[in-house]
Amino acid sequence: MKSKSLKLLERVRDGSFRLDLLSVLPAFILSKLLVLLAWLLSKAFSGTFNPANGERFDRGLMAWDGDWYASIATNGYDNVLVEGIRFFPGYVFVARFFDYFIPGSAAVSLIIVANIASLIALLGIKKLVLIETENERLSKRAVWVLSVFPSSFVLTWAYAESLFLSLSIFCFLALRREQWLRVIFCSFAASLVRPTGLLLTIPIFCAVWGNWKISQRRISFRPMVALISGFIGAGIYVLWASLHFNQSFAPIKAQESFRGSFVDPFSRVIKGVIRVITGTSATEILHIISALLLLALLVKLFKDWPLRYGLFSGSCLAVALGAENINSLERYALNGFPIILSVLLLASQPRFRVAVPFVSACCMVSLCTFAWLGVYVP
Repeated sequence: MKSKSLKLLERVRDGSFRLDLLSVLPAFILSKLLVLLAWLLSKAFSGTFNPANGERFDRGLMAWDGDWYASIATNGYDNVLVEGIRFFPGYVFVARFFDYFIPGSAAVSLIIVANIASLIALLGIKKLVLIETENERLSKRAVWVLSVFPSSFVLTWAYAESLFLSLSIFCFLALRREQWLRVIFCSFAASLVRPTGLLLTIPIFCAVWGNWKISQRRISFRPMVALISGFIGAGIYVLWASLHFNQSFAPIKAQESFRGSFVDPFSRVIKGVIRVITGTSATEILHIISALLLLALLVKLFKDWPLRYGLFSGSCLAVALGAENINSLERYALNGFPIILSVLLLASQPRFRVAVPFVSACCMVSLCTFAWLGVYVP
């Protein structure tokens, strides 16, 4: 008689796509309904805050970065403001491909790609948790936790996060199965979508190092390529943009004009706490509370999950906190998706089973509403 572990692994490999799809659809639909609720609330509270950046609810799912991506997809990098080069091209490439088959503007393709990718990310997180924990109930709960994570509203908007998240999750899944060609593709593609794709090199190195310690033999060709695939993906775009716009590391410098230069993440948190206590910066209250909660979740992640998960989330969080301007911290933290696994374990405790998803969903609606009202920068 086959063991429970073997049966679960076979189901992961050979399970019906249709059944997997049906299992994640309720959470997928709920996340979209929560975004719709936030849009209705933003219309209801329009004119309340008079934000410096202006309200964005009239832009719908194209608000904030969505308009940048649409402009690049339509006009190319040469015909947008120079700061547009900070947006890596992977998401735009996929949207342009879809645009050949889908009627309407580039905005339609961007939204469709983002939402398809978010559905794929839900399928991926379910498989990943199942193969790591051998607990089917926990894997299903992971889908709901990701769907209502506070910053997950951007998985519905025309943002690159959905595509990046799906590639990152499947990179971890491929690492777990030692499917190196898939690891290479996911790492390369993720680094073309967002520069944080380079950080996937950390869990890849953990897997390669772990295999070497066990076998004590020369590392094979494919794992070696996997280690550099992210640098190749990001490097192609950075090199092109640097030569094309005659400025070294042009995309990185364009991003610095918004986020400021690099600072020590721990010093930045301490500085933010002081600002909150002294009342010199009311806008930082949300981000500092988020930072402290994320750090607590990170500690739990290191405690309860394999090392590569904590290192990847920790590096993403360090990059997010390593700037003078920590707007969008919550969205950047989502890129380090394993942080959600700590929330998952909290939500699995009987006393928090309802409270954690409910509070998270309320935070998601609130952040989305404030983003459309121009108060919060996603």
